[in-house]
Amino acid sequence: MILTYTRRDADAWAAFSGDDNPIHFDPERARALGADGLSVHGMRAMLDIKQQLSEALLHSSPQGRYYLFNARLRQPLICDKPYLLTLTGGSERVRLSAKVTREDHALCFSAKLAAAKPLEPVLRSRAVHYSAGMLRALSERFPLPLDAPGQAWNFVDAVLFQCLVAAPETLLNVAEVFPGLQVRSLSEIFRQVPVVQTHHDVHFDAGLLMTDVRAIVEGGLHCAVQPPVIAGSEENGYVLGIVIRAWTADGPLLSSSVTLKTLPIL
Repeated sequence: MILTYTRRDADAWAAFSGDDNPIHFDPERARALGADGLSVHGMRAMLDIKQQLSEALLHSSPQGRYYLFNARLRQPLICDKPYLLTLTGGSERVRLSAKVTREDHALCFSAKLAAAKPLEPVLRSRAVHYSAGMLRALSERFPLPLDAPGQAWNFVDAVLFQCLVAAPETLLNVAEVFPGLQVRSLSEIFRQVPVVQTHHDVHFDAGLLMTDVRAIVEGGLHCAVQPPVIAGSEENGYVLGIVIRAWTADGPLLSSSVTLKTLPIL
């Protein structure tokens, strides 16, 4: 499958998620990171990767009760350039893998989807509630077809990223790292400090593979951002690990982990 993204894809993801990181819109900021041009958001590209993995998993008649998606973002996907998405695996006992490569075969993204252990109980402090109306509005801006097979976990993961970008809880402990910044959300950090995503992990209930997105929308959703884990230094850059979990009245639904890296602060 050939993937080619444009500035329109970056605009659409920013409108959905609130992630208006300048490296996707400002050529000078992109060049400062060593990119050949503007790139699409890693989260936007992963929507397509996750959808293709979901469809392949459903074709293999999955028996697992929980699944884990892992992705490593190695190189940015530059807008208006073609990339090749390939899948391998496909049985219940063999994990599915995906990779996105450039025309010169350089590896840009790698990912896998495999059966996993049960989700951990949710710590429900500082919960954010998404009402049916809020989810309906987000579903109207979701970049992919909502009726695609296995799309519910993809949609919920995207909603959690939108919450992570906007929620003040994401900044717990981060103010200690950037004491000179006057910021109220992760999106405001993006505008002031060069930040890239390096890893993404999604642990979810397999029931989401068969759930209609509209059922998620109409039922509402609870989520909570866990305090970030931070390592590194100003000289070498920081690595931020952030986990956000979602649940409904029926129990845990999905846990999403995002790893971000900043450039050295001079």
